[in-house]
Amino acid sequence: MVRTLSIGTLGARVRSVLLLWVGCIFVVGMGCSGAGAVANGTVENGMLIHGKSNADRPVTAGHTRFRFVNATTGPLRATPVFATFTGLDAAGRFCRLDREGRFQVCTVADNRIEKAGRTWCDYGLDVEALPALEVPRDLRIISGRIYLSQGAPVFLRVDEATHGLVQPDPANPSDPNRDLIYDWVEFTLNDLGFFGNTTCVDQFGLPITLTVTDWGNPGLPRGPVGLAESRAALFAAYRTSVTPAFAALADPAGLRILAPAHAPAGLRDHFEANTRSLWDRYRRIPLVLTPDEGTFTGRVDGQGRLCFTRPGDPETYVIQARPTSLEIFLCNGVLAQGNALEKVLGAQLAALLNRHLLEDPGHWRSPERYYRQEPSNQYARFWHQHGLDHKAYAFPYDDVNDQSPSLFAPRPMEVRVAFRLD
Repeated sequence: MVRTLSIGTLGARVRSVLLLWVGCIFVVGMGCSGAGAVANGTVENGMLIHGKSNADRPVTAGHTRFRFVNATTGPLRATPVFATFTGLDAAGRFCRLDREGRFQVCTVADNRIEKAGRTWCDYGLDVEALPALEVPRDLRIISGRIYLSQGAPVFLRVDEATHGLVQPDPANPSDPNRDLIYDWVEFTLNDLGFFGNTTCVDQFGLPITLTVTDWGNPGLPRGPVGLAESRAALFAAYRTSVTPAFAALADPAGLRILAPAHAPAGLRDHFEANTRSLWDRYRRIPLVLTPDEGTFTGRVDGQGRLCFTRPGDPETYVIQARPTSLEIFLCNGVLAQGNALEKVLGAQLAALLNRHLLEDPGHWRSPERYYRQEPSNQYARFWHQHGLDHKAYAFPYDDVNDQSPSLFAPRPMEVRVAFRLD
């Protein structure tokens, strides 16, 4: 199967990317501190930046610059890297950004490259040849992605029937990008500003950091957020930091680490015993959740539904069934159904279960209490341990309690995307 993204089916993170424009922000500057001249480059934010060029000239007034920083050291520094921009325009059409900063509508005629029995698109821009590009400030890019890929561009395809864009699917063994190392950032650029984030929700392929500067205060960058360690160090640490079932998510060839949403058999029932115990617990005693929308008190009823009420509110808000382990990893199914408040409660439950905190939900705003016991989402725990400021987007509702590596700039001047291949 291939994953076709079309309007209304933009993946599990529709909550953060479309419904709540707060999600989705990416900018860069790997590392945390320090700046100074070194041989053959410059150190910025603790990272060696090679080949600085005319990307350093002032940003054109009324524009936003996207700038790429290759922070790779060693022999991999010479490996070509490609950036591919995709997103929706104001009319809801899938588009791609060209090297002049123009947003071009994706069409079936773009499917020109033969691979694996199908025709595919190549929208890749060579980062070394184009370290920065500017777009007009009034350009609207919704639910955008910037793919970064090592050695070759990612292959995309415009679906002939829906005109949706078939994008890389790391869990699909027939995907033409299966042997390619790649990763991406997510963003929206609209009249409210720039919103973006790095992400490990589907996979980890490359360490990326983001930093954004704003026209209102260009001397005070926002960020960096993301992963600043080398790729090799992260792979090695992951394999020794998690149990064998989670370690199996790391590709033996070192291409990527899949998220447990694409779980091997060893994780299909990861939360099963725990959720059974919790549902029995909350048949006997009330479960109290305190999101920003108020205090909700719930009990499991005779049908296995978790039913919540709120003081002064005549409505009952229902989670229709005990979630499966896959629904917890994916934050979908019963955790993403119902009206707006039921979805808020579902997001709270998903975050609490991934973080192993549903036994003690009153501490949901205390990150130091997360992942202390098992079962938990060890994949998510690892990325929070290694992410700058301990922020990561490692499951779809990881933005609960502002734990995602998200940035916002109302008048974005420069978005810097730094990456490492080493």
